Amino acid sequence: MRRVFGDAVGARVAWLYWVNYALWVPAVFYLFALVGSQLLGIELSAWEVAGVAIVMSWVKSFITMRDVEHILWLPNLGSIFKAIIMTLLGVCGVYVGMKNGFANEINWQTVTPSLEAGMGYLPVIIFNFMGFEIIAGASSAMNDPKKDIPKAVILGGVLIAVFYLLATLGILATMPVETISDATGVMEAFSIMFGGGGIAKGALVVLGLMFLYTLISNVVTWAMGVNRAVVYAAQENLLPKSLAKLHLKTGAPLNVAIWNGVISTVVMLAYGALASGGSMNEILTDTHHVMADSLEDQGSVEDLFWDVFSLGAITLLASYLLLFPAFLKLRLQDAKQERPYKVPGGKFALYYCGVVPSILLLLGIIFFVYVPGTEFDEDYFRNVGTGILVALIIGEILIFRTRKAQNTSKQTEQ
Repeated sequence: MRRVFGDAVGARVAWLYWVNYALWVPAVFYLFALVGSQLLGIELSAWEVAGVAIVMSWVKSFITMRDVEHILWLPNLGSIFKAIIMTLLGVCGVYVGMKNGFANEINWQTVTPSLEAGMGYLPVIIFNFMGFEIIAGASSAMNDPKKDIPKAVILGGVLIAVFYLLATLGILATMPVETISDATGVMEAFSIMFGGGGIAKGALVVLGLMFLYTLISNVVTWAMGVNRAVVYAAQENLLPKSLAKLHLKTGAPLNVAIWNGVISTVVMLAYGALASGGSMNEILTDTHHVMADSLEDQGSVEDLFWDVFSLGAITLLASYLLLFPAFLKLRLQDAKQERPYKVPGGKFALYYCGVVPSILLLLGIIFFVYVPGTEFDEDYFRNVGTGILVALIIGEILIFRTRKAQNTSKQTEQ
């Protein structure tokens, strides 16, 4: 994008690509705190949830200061755990549904996509499929990246679709759709599937711990890509030079990891203050107690989780927005450039891959804020909009100061 649109756009894209991660991490560890409290059978206040999220954010930062070779096992094990969890959700959910009756009506009419539902869930669907570019960061460790990376992208896309559909089917077979929690629905579904026996409770704890581990592995995996990206931007004088500092022993990004922890801390303190007036989580003391009995009490939990999650998700979608136009322009203007992998299918596929994803990304950003046909949520818009605006302003200040310092340096040399 820097080659196509210039240094200023490249700097903004690098900033958005990194800051989305720093804003998204609190949502992940917010979820970590909720599920962890369920496993322990305790109830956490707003500030306690914020405290857990802050501590875990710093633990993550210290993990990402290690070199990639020594932490690759962590995301690899997390991928195995995710596959196990999603497979069990699907298989056990369908079994319980066939035995006791499905919690929701599942037929051709109910599973057929609708425009209304599509608009509502489009942002999350797009977000779930993002991150394929991170695999390119491991290209130096591959025997044949020219063949391995396209295979990994295609196979990864297919597997993600299969696992998400399987897990979704299992949850819908077990829980009425109106009682499913955005934040803790997975563990609640398992609780209903397994019942209240001693062995079942033990299995639920094991799966809960596996789920918590996958949250940690997710943020570590993303850090491998986004931290390196902002270091490169700093080395190229697009962002402050201080962000390029590496760990002396491991060679991993140092200052970037520290700032990840700082931003996560600020976000969770702010949202902890907003939600400190009420209870933060619904405890599952009875395996047959579902959320329908207390939807009103849990509203603050769902709202807070969605607010924090949206902060990172919207900035991530924004960072990708110019990616596909840049791809299209480079392929048309610089067609003779040798490339490791190319999109097959001629000009039709070229334009399709340049235009359609851009439209979907733009719609995803819009629908994160407002879905046509639904009530406009002013509180959500104000909370999330303020967070994003602050992030954008800070980015502009950093970029301005970096360019000013670079221009001053050039004038001094002349």
